[in-house]
Amino acid sequence: MPKKRLKDLLPTPEKLNQNRTLKLFAPQLADPRLWHFNRHSLNKAVYIGVLSAFFPLPGQMLIALIGSLFFRANVPMALGLTWITNPLTSLPIFYAGYYIGAKIIDVPMISLRLIGRMIADFSLWALSDGANPFITYRGTVSITAFCLGLTILAIISSIICGLTFKGIWRYITVSNWQKRQKEASDDSPRS
Repeated sequence: MPKKRLKDLLPTPEKLNQNRTLKLFAPQLADPRLWHFNRHSLNKAVYIGVLSAFFPLPGQMLIALIGSLFFRANVPMALGLTWITNPLTSLPIFYAGYYIGAKIIDVPMISLRLIGRMIADFSLWALSDGANPFITYRGTVSITAFCLGLTILAIISSIICGLTFKGIWRYITVSNWQKRQKEASDDSPRS
């Protein structure tokens, strides 16, 4: 696995300690096992980070951090993966989540525009500047369908990404090992 490149992309402990919320966890973040770049730590971080990314609330990074501390996963990788849902991807992800939930519990689908308005209203509400979207959209939107769909989407995506990461890591490790074996056999003296 290209560890050097991955380390360059992910935040350092110093950068994370600059965040006011994450400073609260400074004693727990001092554990060096949370910063190791090995197969087990990174694979757990993929599961945790992708799963946390699908929570529709500001606090995904906090959920990923707590999950990383609890399961001893790589903190930078888990926190970085929460950005799967960002301003560009959140609307299609939340729409897919609502669609899945609506199909399962058999409620009518809502428009993409309404989901976009809900995301904006939820963000305003979370920052204490807007009306409670759970009250505003009570008859129009099924919060149950939304939460159920996002949970299913999060679990499936987390499993797929975790298994994919494990497969890619294994493939690269085996390829490197085979390459070293071939080079060693080419370098050995022949009698």
